[in-house]
Amino acid sequence: MANELNVGEWEHLQRNIGEWHGWFDSLDRTLQRTKRQPSLLTLQPALSGVPLHLTLLLWPEGAGSSAPHQPPAGEPEKRIVQSFTRLDPDMGVFATGSFTRGTLHRSTWTKLYAEFGFLHGQRRHRLVLLWDVAGHLDRIVLIREFLAGSSAVERPSLEADQLIGHWRRDLPLPGENICFAAGDLDRWIFLPDGGAFLAPAQIDTHQPFSIEALWLSSATRLERISRRYSEHGALTSVDQQLLTR
Repeated sequence: MANELNVGEWEHLQRNIGEWHGWFDSLDRTLQRTKRQPSLLTLQPALSGVPLHLTLLLWPEGAGSSAPHQPPAGEPEKRIVQSFTRLDPDMGVFATGSFTRGTLHRSTWTKLYAEFGFLHGQRRHRLVLLWDVAGHLDRIVLIREFLAGSSAVERPSLEADQLIGHWRRDLPLPGENICFAAGDLDRWIFLPDGGAFLAPAQIDTHQPFSIEALWLSSATRLERISRRYSEHGALTSVDQQLLTR
């Protein structure tokens, strides 16, 4: 991505403006939760709209309650503050406000990562996947966020039956129906809050691969984002589909 400000994507990113309460759940390879950190992420623009100011606060495990709209107790243990005037080269943003970012080129001495951030209404569902230097999927971070002052709730854990059947593609361009059969979903990993991902547990050197994530934000709305890499480890495409029925 060029260094110049991409006005379209910048405007899409601003759909994420607000104060978001939630949790960062760290999961191991078996999807067992190893850590939960209550979080507060604030994204606010300057008066001119540029730059955007981001503040992320993370509290120690046990500081939050079961209700994400209630502020955690005590002081945060980590604070991240950033201001940016353009999108980073590793980031792509879509018309829905959803986005993805991650490694642009994997090599034998770098760790691969991919983040998928889904936005719909007063909810955000984010997923971060991290591989170790040997190419093993090493860590999964599931982030559920709720807009401050809203009554938004968590989605149920996703099951394959909720996806099977015909869907209409609305974005990026209206197109033909897409049909999911049970066999299409065998390798997908299903998550709490209506999420799922499809990714290699082991990255094979000199083989192309893809990393995909989806979020069922309502019974009739499904968003899917994919990142595809060549046999040389270079990112070749980033795609999004918004499906409804």
